[in-house]
Amino acid sequence: MNRYLAVIISGVIAMACAHAPVHAQQRTSGMLRFDRAIILDASGFEQPMAASTMFIPHGWQTTGGVEWGNEHACTNGYNFNWMAVSPDGSSSITVLPQFKWEANNYRAPPSTPGCSFAPYTNVQAYLQAVVQRWRPGARILDFRRRADLESRMAQLNVSQPTAMGDLRTWVEGGEMLFAFEQQGRDMRGSVSALVIFSVSRTNAGSGMGVMEALNAMALPAYGVIAPNGQLNLAFYEALRQTIKTNPQWEQRLSNHNLAIARVAREEGAKRAAIIAKSNDEISRIREQAWNSYNESSDRRAREFGELIRGVETYSDANAPGGTVELSHYYDNAWRLNDGSAAAAAAAAAAATTTTTTTISAAARLFAAATIRATAAVPGTDAIRRTATATAAAAAAIW
Repeated sequence: MNRYLAVIISGVIAMACAHAPVHAQQRTSGMLRFDRAIILDASGFEQPMAASTMFIPHGWQTTGGVEWGNEHACTNGYNFNWMAVSPDGSSSITVLPQFKWEANNYRAPPSTPGCSFAPYTNVQAYLQAVVQRWRPGARILDFRRRADLESRMAQLNVSQPTAMGDLRTWVEGGEMLFAFEQQGRDMRGSVSALVIFSVSRTNAGSGMGVMEALNAMALPAYGVIAPNGQLNLAFYEALRQTIKTNPQWEQRLSNHNLAIARVAREEGAKRAAIIAKSNDEISRIREQAWNSYNESSDRRAREFGELIRGVETYSDANAPGGTVELSHYYDNAWRLNDGSAAAAAAAAAAATTTTTTTISAAARLFAAATIRATAAVPGTDAIRRTATATAAAAAAIW
């Protein structure tokens, strides 16, 4: 036994002699006996390994250890569930499972498979939930922050800006005292835990408001229960401080967690690429739809304006802007050599030759001139009738 443990055990013995509930068979000349208990990881690696050890009162029986399974996906596939119980079953020490949860204000699903949403934003709220899961219906008696637990990971208390917001990480330790009944007996209990919180705030702009996402990880909690009047918190705290993690197991677990993190990063990168591609495609479709809508709106507005003004738009490479507006009473239009435009009421006019068009125009001009010249001459009614018929024939040809 090293000097550190000797000091702790000596302190435990001193406190226990004065206050701790111990059984008569444990006492030997005013001293207490302790056993070195092993918290076993029986299935995580090639062969069973001791995950950690701690000292417990002599004669107490242990159950459980480190568990592995798909139900622990949120905590990388493993968790803790270990207990030591006194010979009469009235008192116990429990290492409760670690717990991870998420929350956000934009209703996104959990980012880690198997994780849950939970509203715990501080260690007190978390411990209240732990007590109710462990001992349903228990009455909360007291709560205190544990600065000694927080000091172990004080280096995690950081706040840093991000591209569109900030990221804050902090740790909170606490202990909660509670009461409950067990087989008609008034019992007391205590549970302590250290929780690592991380909150990211992102201001995406565009009136979306600030997006907040919380991730929290509670390390395995330490719980004790005993009959009312026999719960010596100093005694059980001294036992808690004898917990020692096996360095070999810790290294194997660290490698496992790093492998999980690497896979998560790779999968995250793939998901990000897929999301980016999908967003690009969605943006392209939206842009096309928007452009089509605008083109359709412009076309409808132009057609309506042309209808009101009685014109139609024709393509004309020689005109400013490449188009020209002519009366909509015609079906076809041509630009003549002199730059003027000619329009036809019948589609068949497209096949009319330049010679016929010229003759028709000349005939119309001749008829009109004849009518004007003979308008005031007596006895020229027949001539005017002939000229009118000629103009009508020319119009038909035109």
